[in-house]
This record gives sequence, C-alpha cells and structure tokens, in this order.
Amino acid sequence: MTIQLNKTLIAAAIMASISSGLLSPAQAAERPAESYTWMHRESSSSTVTVEETHEKSSRTITHSDVSIHTPSASGTGAVLFPYIAKNKLPAPVQSLRENIRNEYSLNYEQGVLARYKENGKWGLLGTDGTVLLPASYKKLSYAGQGVFLSVKGNKTAYIDKTGTAVTLPVSENESGGPVFFQEKGRYGIRDANGIVVSEPVYKEILTPFSEGIAFVRDENGRKIAIDRSGKELFAVPYDRIFPYHDGLAEYQRKINHFNWGLLAGALVGSAVNRGYYGGEIEPLTYDGVKRGYIDRTGRIVIDSRLDEVYPMTAWGTFVKDKGLLAFIGRDGKYIIEPGRYEVGPGMMDDWNGMVSLKDKESGGLGVFSLSDGRQILPFQYEKVDFLGADRMFLQRGNQCFLVNQETGQVVHYWQETVKIVPYLAEPYAWCQIGKKYEIIDAEGKTVYTAPEGGIKVVSSFRHGVSAVKSGDVWGLMNSKGEWLIRPQYKEIEIL
Repeated sequence: MTIQLNKTLIAAAIMASISSGLLSPAQAAERPAESYTWMHRESSSSTVTVEETHEKSSRTITHSDVSIHTPSASGTGAVLFPYIAKNKLPAPVQSLRENIRNEYSLNYEQGVLARYKENGKWGLLGTDGTVLLPASYKKLSYAGQGVFLSVKGNKTAYIDKTGTAVTLPVSENESGGPVFFQEKGRYGIRDANGIVVSEPVYKEILTPFSEGIAFVRDENGRKIAIDRSGKELFAVPYDRIFPYHDGLAEYQRKINHFNWGLLAGALVGSAVNRGYYGGEIEPLTYDGVKRGYIDRTGRIVIDSRLDEVYPMTAWGTFVKDKGLLAFIGRDGKYIIEPGRYEVGPGMMDDWNGMVSLKDKESGGLGVFSLSDGRQILPFQYEKVDFLGADRMFLQRGNQCFLVNQETGQVVHYWQETVKIVPYLAEPYAWCQIGKKYEIIDAEGKTVYTAPEGGIKVVSSFRHGVSAVKSGDVWGLMNSKGEWLIRPQYKEIEIL
C-alpha cells in the first residue's frame, strides 16, 4: 500500500489556517488545528517606491503603474478596488475545488461530525451530537476518503467510523495503473491485468507511478524517470524526488543544516488524500528545504539554487533570491515580479487567487492577484485576512472593513477594532469586539450575541456548527447560538 502526499493540494487547502487572532499563544497550542495568526502592521501612504532587480533589468514601480482605486468614502457600500472579472481558473485550482467540495461533505454524509477528546483519549461524534465512536484512541486523525488513522495501545491502524480496521483506499491517480513487484531483490512492472511489462531490473523504487511516470534507480544505480512500459525518459540527479502532481514533480537537494529524518516523519504524518480541508503544512512558510520543480520532460521549471523556494500551490509558488521576493507560476514564468516584499502564513487565498504582501519599506500590507500579478490594493493596511466565502477583512487604523472579493465593495464597516474567524465555506462567522462574541452573516449583520465572558475560544463554522470553549471544556453551537452539545469535552475538532 502506498500513500501519496499531494503537497500542492494540501497547501492549497490551507484556507483553514487563515489568520483570525482569536487565540492566545496558550490557546493556540491547545488547538493547533484552529490556530490563526493575525498580522499586525503599520499603516502607510498609498504611494511607495519599490526597487526591483530582475536579470539584467531594473525599474522603479509606483502605484501609478497599477490599477488601484482608493474611494473617497470608506464606509459600507464603498468600493475599495474595482470589480475583477473572474479569470479562467488553472486546472489544478479547478480540481482542487472539486476535491475540497467532495471531501468537505464526505464525513458529514457518512454521519460523522467531529472528533472529541475525553480523559486523554479520542473518539468520534455523530451529526446529531451523539457519541459515534467512544473515546478510546491515543491518536485519531482523518486520513481522507472517510478513513481514520488510529493509535490504540501500541497498534496503529486505519479504521472506519465504527472502529473497524480497513485498508486506506487507493487514490484515483494510482487506481488501474501499473504497479511494481519485487523478485530476487530487484523490481519490475506489472500492468493492471497482472501482465509483466518490465522485468525486475530496478534496484530501488523512488516513487510510485503518478501521471504515468515513476522514478527509480536502475541496474547501474542511476536515478531515472520511466514510463508505464519501463522506458527511460530522463535522468533525475537529485538527492530526493517526489511524485508528479498536476504536471510538476518536486526535487530536493541536501543542505548541511537540514534534518532529513524530520522531513520524512513530517511527510508520513501529513499524508492526506487529495483535497482534504485542513492539512497542517503551511504553503507560505519557507521550511528550509532546498527544493525545485521539474516538468514532465525533466526540464527544471523552478531551480533549487535560488535562495528560497516555497512549497508549490495550485497557482504557483513564491521564491526569494538576493533579498527579493517573487511569485512564479507553474510554467516557470513570473506572475509577481521580484520586489522588497514579505509573505507569511495566512496571507494567501489559494481558492480565489489573491495574496497579501507586506512592503518592507512602508510596513503596510497590499493585495495582489495571482492570475496576472496585478496589485489590486495599495500598501495601506495593517491587516489583510482572507475569510473564505468570497470575503476579505481589512484594517486601517481603527477602521475595519468586510469586503466582497468579487466586487471590491465594503459590505460592512466598523469604526473600532474587530476580529473575525474565517467563514470558510459557511455563510456565518464569529466576530469578536473587545470581550464580546457575536455570530455574523456574510453581510456582517449580527444574528446572535453571546453573554459576555461566557466564551473563551471559538472555531470556524462547519456543517452549520462551531466548536466553542466555555470555561475549560468544549461544546458545539449552531449558527443561531443554540447548543448542539453543551460544553463537556476537553477538545473538539469538526471534521
């Protein structure tokens, strides 16, 4: 059995990691799956000069070079940026959306709502709030396709919602394709019918087949790519190589201070099927890995010799070289050209193709389009949070805006500092004003106000409910402020 890690889609599904700031460091450690980080920035003027160095050319960019509209009004109804027509989404983004939609509802359709922790052990809760699987597992994590990875005592197993041991389903990419077999210490290839198409000559299998290509070590010890018939395609002289996903394969080279053992453990621990909503790998955090990407011909699309290459997303990836940050598409071409910017966790909306960048000179945050690299909001904001449901949160001084990302229109406006937990795929979200918690709809209208002091921490809504901590225990509350499960468990995570 082989588990493939699709880092592109895991990374793309990080809408669950959008910053919200409703957790203290202690609370964040308590609920890592709901740990959001707010970016506190200084406000700046709307004009900034950015020096760029790109190959042999250098140029100065001001906001007059990009299409930006700063409204005279700043309240509800104001347009902070012009309407942006929907661009045709790249194929990886289209497949990402379908996989996320399917995976998002799969557990709920099968009657599973959340995992819960009681007396140090984990179990499952049903959609009606009743206990589906008693809390008896040391570890219990979702592995995709309705299957859970469990640890009970010293035994690790994949189980279904009833606790019955199952085999992790083969991904669609692997199903029906060729497989490797071993004979006398060497590996060969059989097709889907069990017919041998390549005799056992390979010393080592580096990756399984993915998109018709596998990586192996041949009889001479060379690392090569082969097709389904075993034909050599090209050499892969890299320290590590990973399976193809949407036309690109990641390769890595060793650096002295990097711990490869830790990386291997992280990959196994994060192995989740395509499209799972809630992976733990941040696509915008550089992790010290010297990585690059090759296409299906073996051509280097993004070179590992750059100072930093971030993990790939459905739109492309960030790279840093000589102190300048840029965003490069999956074809290897610049989308956002090099500039004196900073990017970090929670600053990218992979779903809609937007990213917020911090300008190093002014300290302000602006927003760029990942489809064409256009700057759509100037570096004027202290906070930029992508909330899902086509909503964006902006803060400039004490002014806070809830913005429709499709039209650029302010749908709600506060003249005081507020914090909003992401909507994700739901039309409701929690809003914190001082110590007061409210549930708001997609237009920012309050639909429920919680008694002050009764709530300590909240999560985003999923399937119409939110995990809510009151005192030292957690319960589940619906969007009307009604308890589905009153606080009683040490932890709850909605699946």
